[in-house]
Amino acid sequence: MMRLSYSSFALLVWLPGILNAQGTPELCSVPTLLNGYLVPMKNSYQQHEKITYACENGYKPAVEGWWAESVCRNGQWSPQPLCIENSACTPPIITNVKFKEDSKSWYKNGSKKWVTCNEGYSTKNFHATALCVNGNWTNVPVCEKSKDACTEPPQIAYAVIINKEHQEVFPGDSEVTYQCKDDYVTEEGAKNKSIFCIAGNWTENPTCIYSPESKDGNTKPAFVPVENCGEFPIVENGLVEKSETLALRVRCQQFYKLYGPEKVVCYNSNKWSAIPTCKANYCSVNTNAYLDLIPAGVKFMTNGEIVELECKDIFLFTNHRVVWCKNGKATVSRCCNRWQISTGCLD
Repeated sequence: MMRLSYSSFALLVWLPGILNAQGTPELCSVPTLLNGYLVPMKNSYQQHEKITYACENGYKPAVEGWWAESVCRNGQWSPQPLCIENSACTPPIITNVKFKEDSKSWYKNGSKKWVTCNEGYSTKNFHATALCVNGNWTNVPVCEKSKDACTEPPQIAYAVIINKEHQEVFPGDSEVTYQCKDDYVTEEGAKNKSIFCIAGNWTENPTCIYSPESKDGNTKPAFVPVENCGEFPIVENGLVEKSETLALRVRCQQFYKLYGPEKVVCYNSNKWSAIPTCKANYCSVNTNAYLDLIPAGVKFMTNGEIVELECKDIFLFTNHRVVWCKNGKATVSRCCNRWQISTGCLD
């Protein structure tokens, strides 16, 4: 009986030590900060407690700004307070880039930083090195979408993408898989279909077509030969042609954009599937309406396109009006020379 009581007492003494070690976060001691000062100054700091610090003349925090904060987390300061020389650099801010695991928190004056772009991006003009000069980075690389990469895959009615998370750029050779919603199938009669990013463009988009299951669980034929639906539908500003036995393909004329499915099929009820439309996707500028332009009639351009219209030879250098087509509206600049265009003639 005494042996059992002694063991119970020992267990009670031992357990609180374990519970205390597991449940009480470690305190932080006052950090060593050379060439700087911090507030509040204490002997120790609680979990999640903050300090603020600044640096003496000739120095700066190893983060952006002339003052900085640090937080106590499990006995360690995050980030570690640090003052560096004004001529040193904090890591450059570059979008769409991944740094190597050996990346530093700061770089000495004269240091070089090599960058690697994320998948789907490449360095502009093959320039991949930044140089730290007196506290600032010069010749900072730019990561832009690779020519063989694709923007996000098109949205398809009655379908979702099941194998990729949303992202703005997909590297070349990427594969995404669409899955049709219940009671819908692809034009091949399947539930799923994959497309691929090839040379900057997605391969042929799938079409999800209504095809309910019968009571015995078998799928009814989704569609029949296009001749069963009679005359082919007419799409204004578009071309409708038979691409295969069970489908028509719709293409829009130049300067028009397709809205809706590219393929049209004949349902087993002898009715056409959804008919797409071709909507205007352009701007126009009448060069004859500008006295300083060389007259060349009406110029057309698609949305997002930027073109240059040549001005009359009344300037020392060849000048152009820059036209930016956005959402069907043309923004026309003044006559600008090549240097002015490169520095923002549309501003």
